[in-house]
Amino acid sequence: MKLQHIAIVFVIIILPISIIMSAYIQNQITAIEFQTALDSNLINATYDAVKAFQLNTTNNKYSSISDSKIRDVEASVNTFYNVLNTSMKDYSLAPEDLEGYIPAILFTLYDGYYIYTSYDNVYNTTGEGEDEKVDIQLGENNYQNGLKPYVYYSAKYRLRNGNIIVVNFTLDNEITVYGDFGDGYVTKSGYLINPDLVTINEQNGSITSVSYDGIEIRPEMLWEHLITTHTTETNDTVAIAGDYPYIFYQNDKIYQDRNQETGELLYNEDGTPRIFWYNNYTKTYVNNQEIREYARQCGMHSISAMEYYIEAKEFSEWVRDNLGDITQANTIMNEDGTTPIGDNTEYLSENTGNAKIFYTDENNDPLLSDSVFNNHRLAVIRKTIETSLNTVISNYRSTTLYDYAMPVIEESDWYKILNNVSMVAFMQGMSIGYRYYNNYAVVTNNINKEVVKAENIYIVTEKEGDSNNREYHQPGCKELIDGVADGSLTIVGAYPTASFQRQSVRVSENTEDDLNFYLQAVDGDTITGCYNCIVNATGDYNVDDIIDGTIEYYEDETNILYRPEDLVEIRTAYLTALARERQDLYKSNFDLSDLGN
Repeated sequence: MKLQHIAIVFVIIILPISIIMSAYIQNQITAIEFQTALDSNLINATYDAVKAFQLNTTNNKYSSISDSKIRDVEASVNTFYNVLNTSMKDYSLAPEDLEGYIPAILFTLYDGYYIYTSYDNVYNTTGEGEDEKVDIQLGENNYQNGLKPYVYYSAKYRLRNGNIIVVNFTLDNEITVYGDFGDGYVTKSGYLINPDLVTINEQNGSITSVSYDGIEIRPEMLWEHLITTHTTETNDTVAIAGDYPYIFYQNDKIYQDRNQETGELLYNEDGTPRIFWYNNYTKTYVNNQEIREYARQCGMHSISAMEYYIEAKEFSEWVRDNLGDITQANTIMNEDGTTPIGDNTEYLSENTGNAKIFYTDENNDPLLSDSVFNNHRLAVIRKTIETSLNTVISNYRSTTLYDYAMPVIEESDWYKILNNVSMVAFMQGMSIGYRYYNNYAVVTNNINKEVVKAENIYIVTEKEGDSNNREYHQPGCKELIDGVADGSLTIVGAYPTASFQRQSVRVSENTEDDLNFYLQAVDGDTITGCYNCIVNATGDYNVDDIIDGTIEYYEDETNILYRPEDLVEIRTAYLTALARERQDLYKSNFDLSDLGN
């Protein structure tokens, strides 16, 4: 073949293919760049939304109440769209157009979840007066975006007698049980534990302490470092730092005032402690005699941890007696609400087989992460979320022609969703070249008043001979265990994550005058996080090891550095703090059987 012929073949065949391939590759590069930008924008907007939720809830004493919680979630949604709109301005998308690509935003909270999506907002009525009825046959254009009703993490179970009961789960070991067990309708709420581990110690008819697995839980005096602001006679604002003891009363803290110069605690003329609420960095003194009397009777010592184990023991024994035979086979399918799953071992993401879910003992301890109860609880929560999201996203109405469908969520992301207060934002349907964008972002929030997770308790220590420098550790920190075992560290308390966040007080319009402080910087100048805990973010030992006290560390075959008995101080501080903080959380559920008693 002549050279001219080869050139003609190249021009006619190869060159167009090269041009097409070049355009295709360039389009793919553009699509990848666009997808990367969308991924970044989506995760940033979700992160900022969660941060807004965190700030609103941690600074709002009413954040656990339903109406306030809705406002916090809606404010978080607004933050999400504002950040996403700002980051998408380069793509010439109007805010209303961008909203059409977000089929759902999921907010997982303590005992349930909200989904922000499209919903019917208009209804018509037919008839007049007593004959007036709602006409549910709506047109196709009555949709707008908003929060759908709150959905609880719940499952139904069929009992041996044929009755169906409902159990609401939470992000920890609290459950609420509804149903007729044969003797009438019952509603009960409480924490599920192994009741065999709890011993109630009494003296002269009064409870003095509670033992949990050999660890003695006693009344404790709790302290926090506060900065309070005061207005002088010349209308100047001054800030005063001080340490105050506190207790919880009806899920809110009350502090006892003290003379900061002498350290003397202050009392009213009737002998009751002089107590105050801490609101907006000011002291609001309590005049309610009932609250004052409560503070006197408990001596400003918290008994919340003791109450937790006492109430949990009673509740767990009741659950064992009434729900003890339930296995996953008794679980009712979400699809029809009446048929148990039976021998379908794939219906739930975790197969617990024939194990008894609510019969708690040494083989099924709800405080341990690998218990049958916890495996089933997580599977139920996942199923309820999957069912709702599948329906919501599949039925999403928008101006786009994209066929919305729930994406496959990675197992690592499910772990985050099921174990934390979190936000999941879904984005679908936006054209990025020859395909459509379809992704989601998951961001968790560990600093909130919703839930106290087992790993969110930190133990505060002082170094020997240096009481003015406090440090806080994860309960599984090796330096903590070593220090307590050899006596170089002294435990002074244990508190949740939120207690170690920096607080700021504005005393003037000049931001340079803002004062920062830490709630647990009591009797000292500083409080810092343990370096070993920062480097080893997951801890040297699992929290389960602390709960059941099974750590035994060997330097070699003959030299034992510490044994389980060396963990007594750490376990005491940890189990007390975990119980106290969970007991003092705001609870929307209550036991209806107590009404009228």
